[in-house]
This record gives sequence, structure tokens and C-alpha cells, in this order.
Amino acid sequence: MSKLDFAKAKADIAQIVEIVKTVPENLRQVCFEKLFDAAFSGASAPAAPKEETKPDPEKNDKPSSDKKLPSNVLAFAHRHKMTKDDLGKLFMLDHDPLLPIYKIPSGNVAKSQVTKVMMVLLENGLLNNALTAPYGELREAVRDDGLYDGNFNKTLKRNHALFRGAIGEDSIDENGVVELTGGGMEKLAEVIKELGQ
Repeated sequence: MSKLDFAKAKADIAQIVEIVKTVPENLRQVCFEKLFDAAFSGASAPAAPKEETKPDPEKNDKPSSDKKLPSNVLAFAHRHKMTKDDLGKLFMLDHDPLLPIYKIPSGNVAKSQVTKVMMVLLENGLLNNALTAPYGELREAVRDDGLYDGNFNKTLKRNHALFRGAIGEDSIDENGVVELTGGGMEKLAEVIKELGQ
């Protein structure tokens, strides 16, 4: 194993930092890590690292949204006149695993519960190309966010027109899968716009 030349390493890191300053802020950490790994892992560094950060002229998106949306989510977004940037205000789309960055307003517990259910369905759409979720997953997500109360099932039944599958007007199938109706898709679009402001 060869000894590390600290003077060269310091110069290399300074050069990496200068390159990183030229990329959009949301990409800086990833850019630094990749260039650092390339410089110090023995692998050859990219010949022109600045080229990696330029947007592809054939794409209309920023470099941060290179990840393609699943077809069902893309169709939903198109139908409701939403862009990838609208969804990017709620989730870090280019991060693996997908990270939620939305904040559900507190106050009206029932509204917050429905909002969380909508966000779980959207997240599943982004991950699995299906705007569906098992009822149990929805209940756990609401519980994990501290929004669960004894009225959760009543709230879902009151909003049964938004859902099909496990949620009905009079009953809930605890082992069933929940999907959105046409009205539910409209409500999801509203929620996305509200949370993205």
C-alpha cells in the first residue's frame, strides 16, 4: 500500500471543492462524494467532471430530476397538469431510497389523516407504479406520523368516495388494498398542490 501524499491530497480536495461549487446546490454533496471517491479510490477520475453537471439539452428538466417517473404517476401528473417539479417539492425523487420532504399541517386531525393517506398512495405510485396500498400500511403510516386516533376508520368511511377496495361507506377490510377513485385522484392533485406551496 502506497503512502498518501498529503500535499497532493490537499490540492486534489481543493480542486474538487472548486468543481463542486459549479453545480446546483442540491447536487453538491453527491458530486463531491463521486469526485472524492474517484480521486482517492485509485479509480481514474472523469476526464471532464464539469460536463457531468450540465443539463442534457434534449431534456427539459433540471439535472436533479433525471430519474424518470413511473408510467402511472406520469399519466396522473399529466392528467392533472402537474410537473415533475411539483412532485419534487414533496419527495426527493433523485434519492435512493425515495425520501419524503413534505410537511403535513397540524390542526384538523381528520384532514391530516386523509392527507397522509394520499401521500402514502403517491409514494407507493412513485416506488411501485401503482397508486395503491394495503389498508394496514396506511394505518401504520398515519400512526407513525402521530396522526392516528380512534376516529381514523370513521374518517376514511366518511371519505369513502375517494377510495375503492378496502374502504367502503359502512366497512373497512383490514386485509384489503386501497386504491383511489376518480374523485380520489382529484383530491390527491389538490393535496399535492397544497403541500407543495
